[in-house]
Amino acid sequence: MSDLLRVESLTKHFAVQQTALGSRLGGHVMAVDDVSFTVKEGETLGLVGESGCGKSTTGRCIIRLTEPTSGSIFYEDRNIRELRGKDLKAFRRQAQFIFQDPYASLNPRMTIGEIVSEPLVIHQEGTRFEQQARAKELLDVVGLNPEHINRYPHEFSGGQRQRIGIARALALNPKLLICDEPVSALDVSIQAQVLNLLGELQHDFGLTYVFIAHDLSVVQHISDRIAVMYLGKLVEISDWKALYAKPHHPYTQSLLSAVPLPDPKQQRARERIILEGDPPSPIDPPSGCRFHTRCPIAKDICSAEEPKLREVAPGHSAACHFAALNPVPIGIARPAEFTPIVG
Repeated sequence: MSDLLRVESLTKHFAVQQTALGSRLGGHVMAVDDVSFTVKEGETLGLVGESGCGKSTTGRCIIRLTEPTSGSIFYEDRNIRELRGKDLKAFRRQAQFIFQDPYASLNPRMTIGEIVSEPLVIHQEGTRFEQQARAKELLDVVGLNPEHINRYPHEFSGGQRQRIGIARALALNPKLLICDEPVSALDVSIQAQVLNLLGELQHDFGLTYVFIAHDLSVVQHISDRIAVMYLGKLVEISDWKALYAKPHHPYTQSLLSAVPLPDPKQQRARERIILEGDPPSPIDPPSGCRFHTRCPIAKDICSAEEPKLREVAPGHSAACHFAALNPVPIGIARPAEFTPIVG
């Protein structure tokens, strides 16, 4: 498979506004700093990390909802940072966004028929009758009753609203979907339904996903490869099996140690890796490795020299000076019912 999306040295810094006391004037929040990865056509890349690590900002930069500070974003070998006007509008037919909050992402004054068909109206696709017919078709695809097309968002549950958001994202037959924590606001049982729906849609329509989440137990069910972020930096990337079986970066190891195992004996026998302290401020990140202030194996070199993301095993890269010497077997298996459907 060829690369559908290629991100190179993506950086996004936000200027800090002056406060009433004049503090932090001239500073910048380093939300995303020199992030690079690729996504092959038809695969799902999981982008994970704790809150504030920059994963959502990365997703918004990819689709240019947020303008990057620097770096390149290639979609089908075309740098989308250079696109303007009609060319940018044409790109957005191919790349759509599924938002995290199903309550805030839908206009309460529009019916779901108007919401789902809005992309068709913006891109002047079909007549009004054809747009309504397409909206009904999409509602049926995501498991909702097409006869409810004239209802308003407040008449639906959170899971149903997220299905409406997915239907809207599919309206223009995109190839790439940026899923920004699409199940984090839903109940566990509804999360499984939405994840299964995304898997079915990927199989049926040949979609490519960048799936952003902070819950590693969710990401493992849907991802082909997983990229881990910490304080704006990419610290590890690998296929899901290698990452969950033998994570090399200490931060990934600590995240995975917090994922509960279904076997009570294994859960009791496993040692939890608990990090000390709080994440540093992205306004003033530590020198060298940004994780060294909380890392259990940090040495002097970690605070003096920033580690590069390098290959430590075939197809497995980590940004740690001691990554090749520090694989920890975690042993988390993916449940059979969530095995990805390969088209």
